[in-house]
Amino acid sequence: MLQILSKIKNHASGFFAKFLAPKTPRNLLILYSIIAIPFFIYHESHLPWHYIFALCIVSLVVGLFITYVSLYIIQRYWVETFHPFIELGVVLVFIFALWLAEVLVFEAGTVFLFLLVAIAFLIRVLHLAEYARLLLAACLIASNALIAFKALQGAEVLSAYLLFKNKYQIEEKDLNHWEITDNNQYWNEELQFGFTLPEGFYFFKPEDLTMENKTGAGQIAGLLAFSDHDAERYPFVRIFYFPDYLGFQENQAVAEFSEFLKIQVSKGDIEDIQEIQQKELEPFILTSKFWTFYDLLRPRYAKTGFILVDTPNHDKLLLHITENLEKGEIHEQGIREFLSSIRFGNRLQSN
Repeated sequence: MLQILSKIKNHASGFFAKFLAPKTPRNLLILYSIIAIPFFIYHESHLPWHYIFALCIVSLVVGLFITYVSLYIIQRYWVETFHPFIELGVVLVFIFALWLAEVLVFEAGTVFLFLLVAIAFLIRVLHLAEYARLLLAACLIASNALIAFKALQGAEVLSAYLLFKNKYQIEEKDLNHWEITDNNQYWNEELQFGFTLPEGFYFFKPEDLTMENKTGAGQIAGLLAFSDHDAERYPFVRIFYFPDYLGFQENQAVAEFSEFLKIQVSKGDIEDIQEIQQKELEPFILTSKFWTFYDLLRPRYAKTGFILVDTPNHDKLLLHITENLEKGEIHEQGIREFLSSIRFGNRLQSN
C-alpha cells in the first residue's frame, strides 16, 4: 500500500514539476479554454445564441482568473512549502467554495471538511512536504471547479430570468401590498384577488423572493410554499400577473410553461416529463395543463403545471403549481384548499 502511495506521489509531483515550467501556465489556460467552451455551449444549448455567448464569456473569465491565481499559488508553495499565509489563504478559499456550493449544508460535507483538516494538520506536523504540496494543489483545483460552476449557475439563473422577463413589455406594478386578515385570509387590492393560506403553508411576497424564484413569464405576485425558508419545497404555488393590455392567451401559457420545463430539464433538475389529463373543478379556471416528472434534486416523481384564471379587471393570473402525486386526487389537500378559497372582488368562489 505504501509503495502504491509513493508511486502516486512521485508521478503527481513529476507532473506538477513539469507543467509548472515558465510557459506552462499559459498552456494550461489555453487547454482550460479548449475544454470549457464546448462544455458551456452544450450545457446552455437551450438558450438563444446571444445568451450562450454571454454565459460563456462570464464563466470563462471567472474560470481563467481562478485558474491563473491557483497556478501562481501552487508555484509559490512549491518553492516555499509550509508557508503559513499561503496555507491559511487556501483553507479559507476552499471553505468558501464548499459553502458557496452548499456542500456544508449536509452533514457528510461537514464530516468531509473535518477529516480533510485533520489530514492536513497531520501532514504539516510530520512535515511531509510532497503530500502537503499535492493536498494544497488538490484543494485549489477543487475550489476552482466549484467556484466556476457556481458562476456558471448564477449566470444561468440570470439569463433564464431575463429571457422570460423580456418577452412581454409589462409595466410592472408594486404587488407587495397583501392585506392579511383573520384566519390567514390574504387579499391584494391591485389584483382584486385573494385566498386563504392553507395550514402548514407560508406566503412569500415578491420582495422576499430570489431571482430564481421569480423566473417565469409575467410578473411574480407571490408564492405559497410548504416551508418558511425554502420557497421551492413543494407543494408550492407561484402567482404570475399578466395585465389585460397584453391579451395573454391560453396557447401562450402552454408555450411559455413548456419552455420553462425544457430549461429545467437542460439544467439537470428534472427528467421524464409526461403530460397528464385532468379536469379541474373550480368554475373560474380558463385552462390548465399538468405534467408528471422525475425530480433529480429530490429523487421522486411529482407533478407540475399551471392554471390560468381571469380577474374582474380582465387581467390574467397564471398559477404555477408543483406538488406531490396523490393517488385518486386531482391535487393534494393543501392545493385543493387553496384553489377552493380563491376569491375575486371580495367574492368567495364556490365549487
